[in-house]
Amino acid sequence: MLFRSEGWATYLECLYVEHMFGYEDALKYTNGYKTKVQNRQPIIPVKGIHAEPPQDMYFKGALFLNTLRNVVNDDKRWFAVIHDLFQNFKYQTTTTEDVVQFFNKKTGMNLTPLFDQYLRYTALPRLELQFDAAGKNVSYRWNANVKEFAMPIRVGKKGAWQIIQPTTEWQTMPTALTRDEFEVATDLYYVTVQK
Repeated sequence: MLFRSEGWATYLECLYVEHMFGYEDALKYTNGYKTKVQNRQPIIPVKGIHAEPPQDMYFKGALFLNTLRNVVNDDKRWFAVIHDLFQNFKYQTTTTEDVVQFFNKKTGMNLTPLFDQYLRYTALPRLELQFDAAGKNVSYRWNANVKEFAMPIRVGKKGAWQIIQPTTEWQTMPTALTRDEFEVATDLYYVTVQK
């Protein structure tokens, strides 16, 4: 099962906070989980080995779902997908592969590398940023265990985010922001950043 039901239940707490108090409070609540994640072992153990998943299945699971929501970047579609997921798989035993295939089909996106990175490895994807000496360009890439890892992310300035499509290969774009001004929306994605 996809990080069992604990990750989902914890994420649903975040959605409850959003419903009761609004999106900004829900983001604060969700990001409060970051200090609870230990990242000592993968959420999904190696197949064929009976191992109890770590406590990270609660908090890292919820943070991963919040990340997926922002990757999908369409709340109407996101809530339809999670509704349909529960309707489709209720009263069934499912595998991670079943859930990933369902998400891929319903979103029209290849989310397999994201599920693999967050659930099968301990390290978070790291967005590496390099600024040229003239301060007019920024190069970026993901550093991740999954070779084909690619995930869109918002960068720039809060309120005027730009979505970039980093992969594990370097890409470059122009920027009017200095290294210190250039931000990454780490409240929307559970990632690390290296400038």
